[in-house]
Amino acid sequence: MDGKACSQAMNRVTGGQIIARTLRENGASTIFSVSGNQILPIYDAAADAGLQIIHMRHESAAAYAAAASAELSGQPGIVLVSAGPAFLAAMTGVASAQSMELPLLFLSGATATRDARRGGFQDIEQRRVSRAICKATFNVSSIHRLRAVLARAWQLTTLSIPGPVHVTLPSDILDESITAGTRVERRSRTTAMSSSTERILNAMAARLVEAKRPLIIVRPSANRGLAAKSLRAVSDYLGIEPIVTESPRGMADLKYSEIVRKYKETDCALVVAPADFTVGYLARSVIAPRGRLLHIDAPGDPRPRSVPDLHAQISPTIALSHVAQVVKANGLSRTADGSANFRIPKPDACSFPPSSAGLHPLEVANCVREVLGPRDILVLDGGEFCQWIRLGLRDLSNRMLWNAKFGAIGGSIPMALGIAAMRHSGHTIAFLGDGSAGYHVSEFETAVRYGIPFVAIVGNDARWAAEWHLQAKRYGFERTFETNLLPVRYDLVASGLGAAGFNVADTGALCGALSVSLGEDHPACINLRILSVRSPATCHQ
Repeated sequence: MDGKACSQAMNRVTGGQIIARTLRENGASTIFSVSGNQILPIYDAAADAGLQIIHMRHESAAAYAAAASAELSGQPGIVLVSAGPAFLAAMTGVASAQSMELPLLFLSGATATRDARRGGFQDIEQRRVSRAICKATFNVSSIHRLRAVLARAWQLTTLSIPGPVHVTLPSDILDESITAGTRVERRSRTTAMSSSTERILNAMAARLVEAKRPLIIVRPSANRGLAAKSLRAVSDYLGIEPIVTESPRGMADLKYSEIVRKYKETDCALVVAPADFTVGYLARSVIAPRGRLLHIDAPGDPRPRSVPDLHAQISPTIALSHVAQVVKANGLSRTADGSANFRIPKPDACSFPPSSAGLHPLEVANCVREVLGPRDILVLDGGEFCQWIRLGLRDLSNRMLWNAKFGAIGGSIPMALGIAAMRHSGHTIAFLGDGSAGYHVSEFETAVRYGIPFVAIVGNDARWAAEWHLQAKRYGFERTFETNLLPVRYDLVASGLGAAGFNVADTGALCGALSVSLGEDHPACINLRILSVRSPATCHQ
């Protein structure tokens, strides 16, 4: 081979290399993945591009972990899976990211272009499936389009309301090579605010300041990043706590129960969220008869059942930033006298008699409260146990991830892994029931393999508690069929996977296990025998 030919060969790049380099150019550092035939060219290129691949044990867990990493990093999480079954296996985690409004770049391999829709290996119409969940979905039809498509997909994940964007990557395009081209420059796109929208936002700011009992309700993405800073500036000025619609139970979220009960006292409600069940569908009956309803939503959100006094359709980040600037720039004075009614109180102190059956979940929350630092991050799964934990820790300012409106269970362990993989300065603690533990307990092996420390507290009452209690209420205790579980030692399961394990049944042992596990740079599982109690949303007043 002569010099010219050698030089040309050295300047050639594969589709896999283009993807790895483009991700790195956009600021990516970590990919959460499960390997497969079609995506191996990306694996081969990742290390040379400066990307770390964290190889998970299940595709849905990879999606959960990637989404959770976005919560901390502020940029898109990246999940990379193979085609067909792997693509479908990831969808629960991807849908949960959509519900939590977290930016996620969902990359999936695919059969070669020549075999697409012809019964090729693991062939499925991925775009048709992903279109129902993702903000956008792309199929790369040529290696020459890879950079542009990835750059566009990356941008869309954070545009307006963050969420997952899907890209199908055929195997032959990943293997193909071309002469190296120039990088695609990232273009910042800003949404221009019309003069009419600006007038509406100005009026909203004035109404809030004039209100005596103002209320703010926001969607999950409005409580992150730049939007969160503006939200906090406005809410601190008003002297209230904003309600974040991050609960799968909507208005039954016990964190905000006192505020929700006083909805009808508010004379002005700013809602930066879709008009869905989490805000009572924006019916006027939820606020005072003469109260002002101010609504900011995004394209595609459900229409409110009653007409707001003021309505704008714009990015929450832009809207909240403008409202905060107006309040600050005009030096508007507060006249509110009832703002204290819209703050989250500390839960009442409770004492519980010792029980050989286990700890009440609120006792668990009390123990955890004693050891938490301000930078520690909490991840809550679904189920009765975690709702009690949410109630017991509701007044804390710690960052907390929950399973949002989608209500999926089982994601807490991989989400905790994704958070801890970002190496933040605090601890990461996951809470889950024993039913949820069965989904992704194998990810302890992933955490051990990569040295990612977090603590998972498994509330174990040997049953699918939510369904068991519903059966008991509806049909009687003698008809609680097929909702019991064995009293599995999840600490031993985690130990078998290389993590530290603790089996506890009282507060002293729990505090000791927490002290040890939080002091170690190692993943740990605390198997905790708990009382089986119904959700506080149905039994705690």
